[in-house]
Amino acid sequence: MGKRTGWLILLVMAALAAAWWMPAEAQRGQQERSAAARLFEVIEGSGAEGVSVEVRTRISLGTLADPAEVQALGISWAERLQLPQGQAQWDPSPQLVSYEVQSYGQGAALHFQMTGVPHQEGIDTYLVLSIKGNRDSLPYVDSIQKYHEKVLREAGLVPQFSTCIRGMYNGKLSVDQQEGRILSIFRALQAKELERLEDETVVSISGYTPEWKPFLLLDGQAKMNLQIATHRDSEAGTWITAGTPIITAEY
Repeated sequence: MGKRTGWLILLVMAALAAAWWMPAEAQRGQQERSAAARLFEVIEGSGAEGVSVEVRTRISLGTLADPAEVQALGISWAERLQLPQGQAQWDPSPQLVSYEVQSYGQGAALHFQMTGVPHQEGIDTYLVLSIKGNRDSLPYVDSIQKYHEKVLREAGLVPQFSTCIRGMYNGKLSVDQQEGRILSIFRALQAKELERLEDETVVSISGYTPEWKPFLLLDGQAKMNLQIATHRDSEAGTWITAGTPIITAEY
């Protein structure tokens, strides 16, 4: 009897361990997915079509003395990021100094820019990276973003990438219908609403989801890492744009 009881205890413990382990593994797998992939999933799940993605970062690199230094820095960073410099463009205008590289591959478009804003004390310099793609090219967009993050961090920089997903609903949705679509996505992401703006054609709701870590502080207090906006187009259907931590494109 004692032996049988011992086996039962072991079986119960094993079952409890499995019950704990499986959700933990599922959660870990969810965390490994990119925010872009998760937003794609919930936006398409809400009925949107033609979904596209853009990830973007902008990093200040300090003040330089003259345009030639901006160009040299642009060339150097393009080499580090393994970009095709044969496609580079250099524009040392008085208002905005710019070294740009455009690259295309596997359905994605990459735009690199070393930008300088001249003033009396010198030229404030910024590195800007933008990667655009769609559903088919999302894995490639994710891999390029991860590679660029690695290179930037190895150089001692702290890149903060924003993600922007865009799609369209067939038909011109009313404000109430737009709100319903956004809130359904918030529920899917277990997100808490923090702020809302709306008018006759546009609804924008910001909040926080625990599904990914990066966030901004709203009014210096509340964590915010999700913004979803809809816009009824006068000629087409209804656009939906989702951004993390915020939307960085026009919606």
